[in-house]
Amino acid sequence: MTGRAGQAMARALRILAKTAEAASVAAFAAMFLLFLAGVFARYALNRPLVWSDELIMILFLWVVFLTEALVITEREQVTFDGIYDLVGERWRRAIQATAALLIAAMFLAALPTIFDYVRFLWRERTTALQWRLDFVYLCFVVFWAAVIVRALIKLVRLARPDWRDEVAIARADERASVLG
Repeated sequence: MTGRAGQAMARALRILAKTAEAASVAAFAAMFLLFLAGVFARYALNRPLVWSDELIMILFLWVVFLTEALVITEREQVTFDGIYDLVGERWRRAIQATAALLIAAMFLAALPTIFDYVRFLWRERTTALQWRLDFVYLCFVVFWAAVIVRALIKLVRLARPDWRDEVAIARADERASVLG
């Protein structure tokens, strides 16, 4: 996708990522406040909040899967690139295309089963809040679909004339770890 449509899509994806990032920050803040409220209620008031731990767990689940699906970039992923860094651009392109194709195919093949299982969970409810588990675990379906979409986008980018930008090795400062 090039031109105006490509720019509009890129802008929409940036807005989605920023929105998801803000939601993740808000959810982490809510988890922290709920934890403090739970500790205070249990030890200061001697009246534990039975629902707070459950809500924290649900928020954590959503934060992890939605942040991975919509916020974390490919460069922020853990990679094993010992061989990748030693080969030329064409081989890096082949490695990335093969990886993206395999990931898209495996996740796409498993998607109906994942969706069916989450749909099956409508029968079960959380212990304290009595929320349906299909809603609680819907974030996993969103994550699964996002992995497929990201892999397909990667394949499209590798097929474009400017594919060399996609396989360029990151500068040393972009790859610096905690250990240097």
